[in-house]
Amino acid sequence: MKRRRPSPARSAPRRATLTAQTLGARGDAVLPGPIYAPGLLPGETAELEVRGERGRVVRRLTDSPDRVAPFCPVADRCGGCSVQHFRPEAYRAWKRDLVVQALSRAGIEAEVRPLMDAHGEGRRRATFHAMMIGGRLVFGFMERAGDQIVDLEDCPVAHPAIRAAIPALRTLARAAIHPRRRLEIAVAASDAGLDVALTGADTLELAMRESAADSAGRHGWARVTINGDPVFKMADPALKVGRASVMPSPGGFLQATAAGEAVLAAIVMEAAQGAAKVIDLYAGSGAFALRLAELAPVLAVEGDAGPLGALNHAARRTPGLKPVDAKVRDLALEPLSVSELAGADLVVLDPPRAGAKTQCERLADSSVPVIVSISCNPATFARDAAILIEGGYRMGTVTPVDQFAWTGHVEVAAVFRRG
Repeated sequence: MKRRRPSPARSAPRRATLTAQTLGARGDAVLPGPIYAPGLLPGETAELEVRGERGRVVRRLTDSPDRVAPFCPVADRCGGCSVQHFRPEAYRAWKRDLVVQALSRAGIEAEVRPLMDAHGEGRRRATFHAMMIGGRLVFGFMERAGDQIVDLEDCPVAHPAIRAAIPALRTLARAAIHPRRRLEIAVAASDAGLDVALTGADTLELAMRESAADSAGRHGWARVTINGDPVFKMADPALKVGRASVMPSPGGFLQATAAGEAVLAAIVMEAAQGAAKVIDLYAGSGAFALRLAELAPVLAVEGDAGPLGALNHAARRTPGLKPVDAKVRDLALEPLSVSELAGADLVVLDPPRAGAKTQCERLADSSVPVIVSISCNPATFARDAAILIEGGYRMGTVTPVDQFAWTGHVEVAAVFRRG
């Protein structure tokens, strides 16, 4: 029988000395091959252990003038940040260039503003992982290039309330964890305190419930949910959205920073001036729809019933808002048609990373005068922008927004006008 050749991923590692050419979109250095290696900057030469397309730095031989010391002790391994070792000015230029290059690959020339810092107080949502290894609790974020948990005692880029809670979260994890399963702890900083949701916890025994309630009460947390079961609630873990106050579901999505949401909302609200009818697509729990309803009636469309329910509840109990019609609909499978878009003065879309290709094709055929496109993925933003431009829209200045500081993640926003 002929023996199979081992796949590159399973073959024995090889040693190579290479020089980094650029930084990729995730913050990994791109070296000849291509080979992708975390921790290097353009121009740096290193000895690497290479498996397939992945490289691990064994020894860095030269340093870039843009290299600085990371401010987090686990930055070299943690998947939460990828480029803390990058000089701030060079980091900002690189991150803006991610947007410029994505537009260029789509054949679009546009004015791109300097990167807008929206870190604010820090990331107001985080998902920690915990596991018992050798009788010891390991608690932290997933490592950058692997499936291990990086143990940590602090996270300098997190919201102050989350940072302060890490010791208590570790204690709660120790009480709730199954000895042979990984535990996930999603934490969000609400206006009323932390919203903590554990998934994969051991059986919900009375002692665990009491431990969770005791931790929450002592530390002023708003709510604790374990395996989908609410075990403690001191207050509604709500967030102020314009005049409204919305309560996301446990572990639900919200913009990474309050400052980032404010920047994006300002772009949306400026474009909405004078609008008499608004459609918010991929509306989530209402970061834009609830603000827009202060100006005009809103049709809010979202594929997930959970956040849409939170939006609907907030809209109903906020006096003075214009009507909000909230509809559950998977826009990837069933985009709004040209006839359904008719009459709208403004459409806002903020899709997931895959973008909104089919919906943008419908928009390109519509007569909607103003579209605000927001995206967490410059590549799909550029693809969808090209569709709108081909359909006769003019794209205004592009704004890159930095909510996830020291990572390759960047939000992009632009206003498109018909004609």
